[in-house]
Parts: sequence; structure tokens; C-alpha cells
Amino acid sequence: MDILILQGPNLNLIGVQSAKVGERVTLDKVNKCLRRHAHSISLEIQLHFLQTHKAEKAVSFIQRNRKKTRGIIFAPTSWGRYEYSILDALKLSNLPCAQVLFDKNYGSLEKDDSIFSPVCIHTTEGHPLTVFNPALDALLKHIS
Repeated sequence: MDILILQGPNLNLIGVQSAKVGERVTLDKVNKCLRRHAHSISLEIQLHFLQTHKAEKAVSFIQRNRKKTRGIIFAPTSWGRYEYSILDALKLSNLPCAQVLFDKNYGSLEKDDSIFSPVCIHTTEGHPLTVFNPALDALLKHIS
């Protein structure tokens, strides 16, 4: 079962923000944690990651994979306020999407501030190292 993981602008620099709050969080650590969790659930789960700053790459990622995947976990970061082209791509893909928002130490949006909240089957808010796992669990529950 293929699941897309779409990570928005500046997540590649999450380590810079984590250092400000005395932590050592990196995007690689976040992704490894999610991979471990997925494989603990089932070896059948294949995660496909894309972190990008460019909305057109995100739209292409969704469109290109819409028939090959079962769902999307999306960390929109700043796109949550304004990126309607990605919102349209999510709607048109007709794939279930779980949204991930980070806690205040990582500059998160509030759930009510994200333009993606109405189209997502689930929104999880929390620490970057733990927030993706419940999003995957919710997405898998919705799919099955």
C-alpha cells in the first residue's frame, strides 16, 4: 500500500528551528521515525516522500501519484494560508488526506487557519517527531 508524504516549505530546515528550542530534530529524523512506525504496522506500507518549497512540484507529485496511492499525509507549513492550487489538486485527486500541523515551538498554523482542514479526513497537531504517526494511523483507519 503506497502512501504519499508531502512536506511543505522550509521543513528541510526544521533543525534550525529545533536548535532554538534546545532540541535536535531534523527532517531525516522525522522521516525515519515515520518509516519505523509504518513498518511496525505492516511491511506492505510503502511511503513516498517529497519535501519542496515549490507549489508546482507538490501539485505534480499529487497528480502523478493519484492513481497509484491510497492516501496522503500532508504537512503544509505556510501553504496552509494561501496555496489554493495544492488545495485544488487534493480535491481533484479524490484521495484521503491527513494534515499534520506542528506545535507552537515550530511555528504551526492553528487548525482553523489552514485552508486544507475542510478537505482533510484528519488533522494532527504536535511535535514534529511524534505528529506524523497518529496521522498515518488515522489515514490507515480511514482507508480500511
